[in-house]
Amino acid sequence: MPPGAPDLGESGEHHLLRAAKAQGTCRVMCFHPRSDLTLPLMALPEIRRVVDEWANQITELGRSYLWVQVFENRGKVMGCSNPHPHCQIWASSFMPNEPGRSDANQLKYYEEHGAPLLLDYVQLELKKKERIVVETEHWLAVVPFWAVWPFETLLMPRRHVQRFPDLTDSERDGKLASSHISFPSPAPALSPQTSVWP
Repeated sequence: MPPGAPDLGESGEHHLLRAAKAQGTCRVMCFHPRSDLTLPLMALPEIRRVVDEWANQITELGRSYLWVQVFENRGKVMGCSNPHPHCQIWASSFMPNEPGRSDANQLKYYEEHGAPLLLDYVQLELKKKERIVVETEHWLAVVPFWAVWPFETLLMPRRHVQRFPDLTDSERDGKLASSHISFPSPAPALSPQTSVWP
């Protein structure tokens, strides 16, 4: 429901037919004035401006909404109808189901092991060196053990970072950008993809 919409209340008709009010917003952010440039083709300072704006949007929307998600779909096969390089930013007053489960599972792991799950996973992948795609001072990109897509990578900071705006200048700089653009692909700038930072 858009802000200011009438409150429809909660449906109590039947426990299988529950509905509740939700608030949210969606924004579209273009990466560059040129419609033929995707992130991998942009200069590193241009990519850094995009990264900084992602952090700004998450901070701004996070003041009003419980959940903020930045994502990019590229290519018709991924459902993208606009060829101009852009991302969407969704914010909502509720935690979506899938991120909610992930959050609960990561909290459970932390309570059982005393360390963040993804940090332990970073250390495991650094030790095994079987699925690493790109390794930099601040980032590790791997094909995750649990990958479901034919070409799937997981980009993780090498230290504990709870929110995207918490990234340092060094983490936001060229290393993040170079990690993003260095993945092997037949045509990295044109390949269909979905990128998400919850």
